[in-house]
Formats: sequence, C-alpha cells, structure tokens
Amino acid sequence: MKTILLKFWKFILVKNRWAIVLAILLILGMWVQNTIVKEWKNKYQTEVKLNNALNDTIRFYKNSYGEVVAEKLTIQESIKNLEKMYGQLSDSQKELIIRVKELDKKSNTIVAALITANVGITNLMLNTKPVIDTTNKKITFGDLYKKTIDSVNYEVLYKFVVGNVLPFPQTAIPTLFIDTLQFPNKQFISFSYKDDKKNGNPISFSVSNSNGFYKTIDINSYAIPTINTEPKSKFGEWFDKNGKKIIYIGAGIATGAGGVYLLTK
Repeated sequence: MKTILLKFWKFILVKNRWAIVLAILLILGMWVQNTIVKEWKNKYQTEVKLNNALNDTIRFYKNSYGEVVAEKLTIQESIKNLEKMYGQLSDSQKELIIRVKELDKKSNTIVAALITANVGITNLMLNTKPVIDTTNKKITFGDLYKKTIDSVNYEVLYKFVVGNVLPFPQTAIPTLFIDTLQFPNKQFISFSYKDDKKNGNPISFSVSNSNGFYKTIDINSYAIPTINTEPKSKFGEWFDKNGKKIIYIGAGIATGAGGVYLLTK
C-alpha cells in the first residue's frame, strides 16, 4: 500500500507539477493580499476612529430607566502619538492624557474617562410647610422634593434653617443656615463597542444620571489602542492561523516538484 501511494504521489508531481506550483502561488498570493488588505484596513480604520473621536460631540438620550444618558466616542491611540497631536486636542482631552500618563507610572491604564458635570437648580419652588420655633426665632424648611418632568426624575433632599426672624426688630441680623442639601443620584458608566464595521467598531463611552439635576457638560475618554473586537472573516482567521504553515509547506512542495521535474526532464 505504501508503495502504491508513493508511486501515485510521484505521478502527481511529474504530471501535474505546474498545477501544483500554480496552486501554491495562488495560495501564497491570497495570503499576501489578505495580509496587505488587513494592514491597510487597520491603518485606515485607526485613523478614522481617532479623527472621529477627537471631533465627536456629546449626545444625550433617555434610556429605559428614564435616565439621561450622555454619550461620546472614546479616543484609541497610544499616549506617545497623542502627545504629538497636542495642537489638535481640546483642554479636556489634554488633561485626560496627562492624567493617564500619571496613572501609567503606577500601573498600565486600560480605560479612563474625564467627566465634566455640574448640579444646577432653576425655578425650584419648595411648598412644604415650615417649622416655626418662636422661642429660638427660627424657621426650618425641610423635605424630600421629588418630581418627574418629561420622564426624567428630579430629586432634592434639603433642610434650611433661617434664624432671627421671630420677632424681627430692625437691629437683628437674619441668618440662613443650610443644614442639609443633597441630590440623590445613581450614575452608571459604560464602555461599549458601536456596531459600525465600516469604521472598525469604535468604542463609545456613556454616563447616565438618575437625577435630572445632574448635567453632564462634557466627556473625554481613553482606551488602549489594542482593544479591538472587529470580527474577522473565517478566511482571515484561517490564514492568520495557517498562513505561515502554508508558505513553509508550499515552499517544500514547490522545491520537490522542481527537483522531480529536473530529474525527470
């Protein structure tokens, strides 16, 4: 059996050597083309993702919990390259890079974000009945204010104490002591991949606040450039795993075929 297989193999090499060489060249060409296309595509997508992230503006929407979500694309580039682009960065982006560099001195940073936010109250009417203390000349306002406007929850926990009000002679100086002022809030932060294969599935950063009084002004986030979930084709995965083996095997077969050809010519 072994002898028959050996003869069959020699027959293939002699009679179909050019077909074998052509097949090897085609496979090699496909591997080279796949590698070049993949490198070009990665480079292009990296540049596009960086440009989009640097120029992206913050977006707001409401999630299923009635929370206001602020979302913005994440910067994916090495810190070294970003430092060369300082002229293109905003002040917040520069601060983010500085902070990441400081963190990297202690440990490698995977993801980071710099969030600018504030808490503001406009046109807030507190209608709770105050507690009047005539002995100590104080009036205390305190309650939990909670209201939903356009599906967004607004909460304030407060306690104000006003002094020197009862009685009120002209020589007395009124005082206002804020005993308690709290804004209950739950904040959810997430990094996620956007379903955008054309641009290499860029990372997006979002932050949501359960309390409408919290306003996210700006977001700038960073992720190491090696994080990537761009799906590969089965052909690409197969070549990544077997490309080098194919070259080595192909080179051996081509050499063998050429040797047989020279010996049998």
